[in-house]
Amino acid sequence: MRKEETFNRKFIKTLEERLEKVKVIVVGDLILDCYFLGEVNRISPEAPVPVFDLSSTYYTLGGAANVAANLRGLKVQVELMGVVGKDDKGETLKELAVKQGIGIQGIVEDPKRPTTVKTRIIAQSQQLLRVDFEKRDPLDQETMEVLKATYQKVLPETDAVILSDYAKGVLKEENFCKELIEEARKAGKAVLVDPKSINWEKYQKATTITPNLKEFKETALKENLSTNDLEQSGRALIQKFGLDFLVITLGKDGVFLVQPEKGGLHLPAQAKEVYDVSGAGDTMISSLTAFYAAGVPLEKALELANIAAGIVVGKVGTKPVYWEEIKAFLDKKH
Repeated sequence: MRKEETFNRKFIKTLEERLEKVKVIVVGDLILDCYFLGEVNRISPEAPVPVFDLSSTYYTLGGAANVAANLRGLKVQVELMGVVGKDDKGETLKELAVKQGIGIQGIVEDPKRPTTVKTRIIAQSQQLLRVDFEKRDPLDQETMEVLKATYQKVLPETDAVILSDYAKGVLKEENFCKELIEEARKAGKAVLVDPKSINWEKYQKATTITPNLKEFKETALKENLSTNDLEQSGRALIQKFGLDFLVITLGKDGVFLVQPEKGGLHLPAQAKEVYDVSGAGDTMISSLTAFYAAGVPLEKALELANIAAGIVVGKVGTKPVYWEEIKAFLDKKH
């Protein structure tokens, strides 16, 4: 696709056909998101706290699993790799993934750790409380070897790799991350990283890292760089960690792209109304990877990913964005 192409109907049709052929591996922390929905209409007589009347419960894919769900929403083929416990929540996560057409041969059961679960209690569309159940220890050597073996098996048929780091243990070991990146880059695959660590050494030589503004500033401070000059500090981080480019997500202010040969590019946010920002980073990295791997030029791929992120923050809860929603948004513009 040439740079001068716009998002016309021919472009959209061609892109859809390409997306269906793209294959992505997602490696990272698998999370099962649980939602308790209900109402609060009174205060407890036992203590000055609200009484939550539960009306319904549901589960969705979270963390790296939500990244995979977003890729499937864009018609991309995806293999999910990570760890769950040998428990009913792990089975629920795998069942949800299979229902959405996500490959799960890379999901390893570890009886020594529970499946990570985030439970959100929501009343009248407002989150009251989040309860986390997790173990954040790094993986043991045996589990890492099982993951690496599956990774090496599926990598040749893959177009890109996403490392989705939620600091729950899967990507905690620096050498493990470096090996995944090195093998993919040697095979000519793009590697995009959503970080949860200021230790970017473990993401060395990835294609790009996609921190939010807080994560970017923490890393810039660690490297004694300015936290206000995104372009200058971004260039320095690109050079130090051997990246091709850097993508900084700015929440309500959009996204900022730093390319060594072009400098900085700011794209304003596309969201009309923001209901819930949970999962917005997952949508950004998954959609950017999908469009970039489908051959869309980087700046156009980021523009499309920014549209996807604008759609997802208008939803309550961790939910993926679907290709039909992006297509409908583009149709309105043309």
